[in-house]
Amino acid sequence: WERTRKDLPAMTAVVEMASNALVGFFSYPQKLPPPIWEPTIVNMAASTGLPTDQFKYTVALLSGIPIGFLFKLVTKDPWTVKDPQKPTAILIRHCVCAAVGLSLVLLVFGWETFHTLFSSTVAFILMWVVPRHQVHIIVSVWAMGYMSAAHIYRMIVDYGGWTIDFTTPQLLVTQKMMNIAFALYDSSRDPEKLKKENKQRMLSAPPSPAEFYGYVFCLHTLLAGPATDFNDYLTWIDGTKRKGAKAPVIWALLGKIAFAIFAVIMFLVLLPKLDVSLLGDPEWLDASPIWWILTVNQVAMFLMRHRYYFAWVLCDAGCNAAGFGYQEKMVGDKVSYAWNAVLNVDYPAVELATNFRSAMTGWNIATSNWLRRCVYERAPKGFELMFAFGMSALWHGFYPGYYLTFLSCALFQETARLLRRHLRPRIPLHITPVAFLYHSSSTILTLCSLNYLAAPFVVLSLEKSFRYWSHLYFLPHIIAATLLLIMTNIKAPKSDADKAAAGKKD
Repeated sequence: WERTRKDLPAMTAVVEMASNALVGFFSYPQKLPPPIWEPTIVNMAASTGLPTDQFKYTVALLSGIPIGFLFKLVTKDPWTVKDPQKPTAILIRHCVCAAVGLSLVLLVFGWETFHTLFSSTVAFILMWVVPRHQVHIIVSVWAMGYMSAAHIYRMIVDYGGWTIDFTTPQLLVTQKMMNIAFALYDSSRDPEKLKKENKQRMLSAPPSPAEFYGYVFCLHTLLAGPATDFNDYLTWIDGTKRKGAKAPVIWALLGKIAFAIFAVIMFLVLLPKLDVSLLGDPEWLDASPIWWILTVNQVAMFLMRHRYYFAWVLCDAGCNAAGFGYQEKMVGDKVSYAWNAVLNVDYPAVELATNFRSAMTGWNIATSNWLRRCVYERAPKGFELMFAFGMSALWHGFYPGYYLTFLSCALFQETARLLRRHLRPRIPLHITPVAFLYHSSSTILTLCSLNYLAAPFVVLSLEKSFRYWSHLYFLPHIIAATLLLIMTNIKAPKSDADKAAAGKKD
């Protein structure tokens, strides 16, 4: 940077001017007098030993469950009221969602909440004034542009830091803005070209202010996700999802609270015993044997995932307490139900994954759905994975580690798909010991690969990421790339499903 400053003074002057303007804009709310409740919260956080940002965030997550019960208590289920009263009941629910969510976000993030309110309001205006066939592009550029600017600001003022600030809810708001924009765009397309899911979720008109802000600031989906689809939010608010069904939620809540306690033990008690930053420390890498480096990588990544599980499962529990997340299912000939419609992680699908696709779809499910609906299914054919993983990296920020992780995931997932396609038809899975060996080997390889690829996501910098991977000689990458080249030039055998389809055709 110093060399660039000397060689290209004009360019560096422009960059510095832009960065100063960016910092000035995003840091302005912090220059305002602190909210009147801030000193009390700081003292409470100090008494617990937690940093203030983590204390406020954790309290907000824990409050989601009682607030959910209160929401059901103070609002009426529109499905159960008479028709003339339904619009009022629905409006009240939207307004309570917006007011409670905005109040709690203000409590946690202070005046930085301005960014969430400002960016979403601009998106709301765009949804009303931009032509329907262009709204998905304009809103996406605005949402991702604002999110990207916020990431750059964070890198300038807190490089490599893990402080919880307004960028946390901004990630979810970005998804929500794009969800609505693409649903509006689909209403301008030829119905014959739409998939069944697109037809179900498309919007014929922009949302009202109450609907929009209720969705954006819905407490249970704003702090950590899931950023549910707009249609899912509407069917919860108006009661058409549950249709007045009596479905006790207590056992689902107790199970999720128990899992949250388990997750806390994993990342608060066990994770501190392993310093994840060591994976980018050259002295530690040089002094440690390969087997210990791999052990630390595998165990630390496994434990660290529980930090996300904790937040997601608490938000899911809060949704359930408010009546959000009800899902009917068929068990034999009978209709049953489950509280898993807004589940954001499928723990067995991730931690016992037999293939990359299972792990990817089971992790951060709402984000996977957002990427699938807004990116993957709309990307040029043959580039779907690259576009989806590239958008995921951009959404997370600009640390090189994010791009190394997600773009490598695209390589490994495609390799795993082709490998499975070539191997599975050749393996006699009807023999129990062979099937067990095949599936257990797949699980071990998948999890080891995921943990290897996740290291840059944690160490963040390009130098530390390459330092860790080079210590393993990039062998997993080399093997994956070699297998991909080989399998793309070898015809895969027909699976049983292909043979059955061919038989029916004959």
